[in-house]
Amino acid sequence: MTMKKEDKKQAKKEIKKKAAVTAAKKPAIKPKKEVKKPAPAIKHEMRPKKPPRAAAEAEKKPEKVAIVEEKKAEPRHAPEKKKPPKTVQYHGTGGRKTSIARVWISPGTGNYMINGRPMEQYAVGRKVLCNMAMQPFVLTNTIGKYDVNAHVKGSGYASQIGAVRQAVSKAIINASPELRPILRKAGLLTRDPRVKERKKYGQKRARKRFQYSKR
Repeated sequence: MTMKKEDKKQAKKEIKKKAAVTAAKKPAIKPKKEVKKPAPAIKHEMRPKKPPRAAAEAEKKPEKVAIVEEKKAEPRHAPEKKKPPKTVQYHGTGGRKTSIARVWISPGTGNYMINGRPMEQYAVGRKVLCNMAMQPFVLTNTIGKYDVNAHVKGSGYASQIGAVRQAVSKAIINASPELRPILRKAGLLTRDPRVKERKKYGQKRARKRFQYSKR
C-alpha cells in the first residue's frame, strides 16, 4: 500500500513538469498594435456666405421686366404671307355604257391627263380615240386654252373616252355658257344610251340561235 501512494505522487510530479514544459514552449501573445487616429482637420477661416439664389434672382427680375416692357413698346409687325392665287376650275361629268368620267378643266396650255397619264398614252396610240377626246375643243376653237384632268372608271377604252368627251363638253359649258348651242348641235351633251344587249336563255347570244335540225 505504501508503494502505491509513492507511485501516485511521482506521477503527479511528472504531469506538473510536462505542463510546465508545454507552457514554456507556447509562443508569447503579442500585444495589440495601437491604431493611430487621424489628426483633427484644421479648420479654415470662415468665408462669407453667398446670397441665396432666390434673392439673386429677385434682384435680376426687375431688369428683365424692364427689357420686356421696352420690346412691347416697339412691336414689330410680321410680314404678311402672300397666299398663292386660287386656280379656277370647271367641273363636268359624263357616261358611256358602264363607264363614268369626272373632269376638271382650268385655264392653261392644253395638258390633257386621264387617270394620271397623258391622253395619247392612255388611248393606246389610237388616233380615232384621240380625235374623239379632242372633239369638244376643236368645235369650240379652244385648243390649247384649257388643261384637262379626268378620272374615269368602268368598261373599256372606247367607252371611257366617250364618257370623257361628254364630261369635257359639260365643263366647257360651265366655263363659257355661250358655246352651248355648238356642242348641243353636235350631240356631245346627250348621253349615248346604246349598251350591249343581254344574252337570252336558250340562245347562243342576244340574237343568235342554235342551229335547227329538222331530222
